[in-house]
Amino acid sequence: MSLDIKFEKRDQGIVVVYLSGSLDSATYADFEQQLKPYIVPETRVLMCNLAYLQYISSMGVSVILRARKLVQELRNTFMMTNLQPQIQRVFEIINALPLECVFQSVKEADKYLLEMQRKAIEEKGGGAH
Repeated sequence: MSLDIKFEKRDQGIVVVYLSGSLDSATYADFEQQLKPYIVPETRVLMCNLAYLQYISSMGVSVILRARKLVQELRNTFMMTNLQPQIQRVFEIINALPLECVFQSVKEADKYLLEMQRKAIEEKGGGAH
């Protein structure tokens, strides 16, 4: 099975990656190469939407975990949304499900981001005067 990869650039440095198909030993290297240009300081949030990902192998998990690590080293946010039960199970089996960055839907992730932005503004004292 192949892997279809689409990137959506949003405002405020948010990039959503849509994966569909199979992230495995035959497709992980291509995914990693396409992802590299987005793991930069300007990408404040990297969100992987896995709604249509049907299969993930250990190599696929590895590339996602490496991407998460690199994004976090830049002090940016990594998120995953819409994990199908079989994909979530793989992360659970290897005890690598990063719960703090997993959301049931893009809408839920967007709500979280909005709340984080609101808190950052309040902390900087940027409330209305």
